Amino acid sequence: MNQEPQRSQFLGKAVTLTCVSLCGVVALLTPDWRQKLLAAYNPLPIGQSLNQTQKSMSDTLFDACFNRNEQLEENFRDRCSKLVGTAFEGEGSSEVGQALFQVSPEQLTAYGIQATRTMSSNISVVNTSILGRLETLHAGLDTIRFAGIQLYQDGQPLRGGNAGSDAFGKLGVWLNTSYHVGEVDSTREIKGFDFDNWSFTAGADYQVFESLVLGAAFTYINSDNDFKNNAGKAENDSYIGTLYGSFYPVENLYIDLLATYGHLNFDTTRKISYALTTSSNPDNLDFVNAKARGDTNGQQWGVTLSSGYDLHWRSVSFTPYARFSYLKLNVDDYKENGGAGWALRFDDQDIESMKSIVGGQASYAFSFPWGVLAPQLRGEWHHEFRDPSRSIKASFVGDPAAQQFSIYVPNPDRDYALVGGNLTATLAHGISAFVGYEALVGYDRVASHRVTFGGRVQF
Repeated sequence: MNQEPQRSQFLGKAVTLTCVSLCGVVALLTPDWRQKLLAAYNPLPIGQSLNQTQKSMSDTLFDACFNRNEQLEENFRDRCSKLVGTAFEGEGSSEVGQALFQVSPEQLTAYGIQATRTMSSNISVVNTSILGRLETLHAGLDTIRFAGIQLYQDGQPLRGGNAGSDAFGKLGVWLNTSYHVGEVDSTREIKGFDFDNWSFTAGADYQVFESLVLGAAFTYINSDNDFKNNAGKAENDSYIGTLYGSFYPVENLYIDLLATYGHLNFDTTRKISYALTTSSNPDNLDFVNAKARGDTNGQQWGVTLSSGYDLHWRSVSFTPYARFSYLKLNVDDYKENGGAGWALRFDDQDIESMKSIVGGQASYAFSFPWGVLAPQLRGEWHHEFRDPSRSIKASFVGDPAAQQFSIYVPNPDRDYALVGGNLTATLAHGISAFVGYEALVGYDRVASHRVTFGGRVQF
């Protein structure tokens, strides 16, 4: 007589009895010990190479399914029961892993990463726009002499054609726009994404004294992020106001100060697609192809202090400079819709960055009958003091107890460089225009490029 079927049935009942007994004991333990035992018994991570976020999520998911199953909303209960059941079956390990990777919400780290670790961050866009405007004042490209600063040729103040001959007032109105493109590679802890954004900044400033200029500007930024491996997308619109000033305590030495505040709108779509096809339990089949959508708002505060010294030799101008930049970004809490049971709610985020920048720029002036043409090269070294590793708290919408898990954001690169160049043309009647290019250099797994162009009219 074949004893194998009876032995299999006996083993199955023994495993079930052991599980029920263990779970009953675990339920009576203190929360700390209960969590440790559940984490040890949780079958979801078995055979999986999970990151910190996925491990934290799988523990919360298992606890909810095992201890609050009847309390869960139907969709979430169905999803997690099938996932945990498949893991208990011991088959389809790769499918369980793929499901965990799909559900895990590392997309949420993109807000902070883009805000502090790429040139497409809001404060970087604002700084480039307004400091670029102030550079024209520092370099003496205005139609009036500003604080004694001029471009020099053969030791004499440069005046190309009519570019410096007209007498205009102290009010300057300017506009520029920029386009950014780049990518953040996927790592064990984050989902990578391709990004592109465009912005425009309009501003006006007034020469209060020969040594002081004050101004205000408005910046609009539209940003699109597409997550790799078809994991979804994130979009945001930013509206930022800035007050700025430039002061010359002595000739050739300048101090610039910028203060910004902005309102941001975020929209995120997470795509979740996987299949569980365990052959030993056909009733446990589960196919998911869904989108979890969420939207929220944020606020940004920033300040930038910059100082440099203008040096001139013949037709060459060189300016070494140093800059300090601080950013605080808050993203409000929100919850997702859709997601076939996998929708999440997220706590608010606080992102902070504090950088020092040391750099230099050099330009050469060409004088023509129609104006002055000045190509410029520059390089900067950035050091990040803040932006630490952090965690974002999240919970499943379908879990009324809202038990939280952590989404981990790794440390940034602390040191990296930026290189670029501009071409500026100063014409008659107080008109000037420029085009520029910048690239991020030496940041691990991040590529970022920016093209900027704009113009100014002096009244």
